[in-house]
Amino acid sequence: MTKYIKILIIIVSISLWSNISFSREFLFQSREKYKKIKVTRVLKTDLIILENDEKIRLIGLKAPEAPKIIREDKDYDKFGFVIKKEYPIEPLEVTAFEFARELLEDQYVRIEFDHQIKDDSFYTYGYVFKVEDNLFVNAEILRFGYASLQIRPPNLKYSDTLREAYKEARREKMGLQNE
Repeated sequence: MTKYIKILIIIVSISLWSNISFSREFLFQSREKYKKIKVTRVLKTDLIILENDEKIRLIGLKAPEAPKIIREDKDYDKFGFVIKKEYPIEPLEVTAFEFARELLEDQYVRIEFDHQIKDDSFYTYGYVFKVEDNLFVNAEILRFGYASLQIRPPNLKYSDTLREAYKEARREKMGLQNE
């Protein structure tokens, strides 16, 4: 019986060691790889795709679902000219999504990581900073009220900054906090 327990302990130790070394290797590579990387697409206000096809979920945010129809739909008049559609009231999820797109698409960013690097869906968690002006994107989205605050331990590196941005949106009744 003790022989099997020893074997089990060795197997568990090896698997734990390999996970720890993977995390260290990932963090070491990330210092260089994520210093300046281009955002190619915004999928949701809190979810982006990088030029290496990696999906990054912004830490600290819970954004509304992406709009089902993004105003790429066009109507044409009898001469073939595009008719610009006017929307009297734009849904908040559209406004939030477009804000994130304008802020991030085709921009170079720097990604910082915290303790939990991946989630169960294999998205990478990150704090996103624009390279050109060092703007902290996670906080900026919260500051404009385009997402709710969702801080989950162990990712607490910038929790105070994110809380303050969220409080500012609530004080100013911006975006989602306009209730």
